[in-house]
Amino acid sequence: MSVFNAQSDRPSVIPDRRPPQPVQQPGSVGNEATQNRPSVLGRTLVFKGELWADEDLVLQGRVEGSIHHEQSLTVGPDGVVIGGIRARSILVEGTVEGDLHGSASVIVAATAKVRGNIVAPRVGIMEGASFNGSVDMSGAQSDSAETAIPRSQRSNQPALSERSVDQILNRP
Repeated sequence: MSVFNAQSDRPSVIPDRRPPQPVQQPGSVGNEATQNRPSVLGRTLVFKGELWADEDLVLQGRVEGSIHHEQSLTVGPDGVVIGGIRARSILVEGTVEGDLHGSASVIVAATAKVRGNIVAPRVGIMEGASFNGSVDMSGAQSDSAETAIPRSQRSNQPALSERSVDQILNRP
């Protein structure tokens, strides 16, 4: 934006204080493309405390504390969580020391190390995974995972479709 200075005929420049708009990549469809991508917390991240999120999340770093999540949460191969996790769908590929409460599903991949109890209506533990705890797939217990997130804030869309969960559970 330019404004003319009363003492000069040359325009003065006033800085634009609006936040920069994201650059749209060719072939992307506005904000829809970025909304479908999960947020990623990198390997060098160390977070201590209570983590709340309501978007798909991939954790590659370390969290010491509880995680309350509204959508799907992936603890990546380098990810470490020391504390409990409550989310709609949980996929563990790294290390978790704490209880896992999934309102839709919990999947423990072959690369995972889990020490804690799992409560979810659908649970998959892949061959090769290290798991020490109990599994509760009863409906009454899994409802308590949903109540951790207020009903008004919950999404009606499952984070992982049942087909996706079936494909993961039925891998050779």
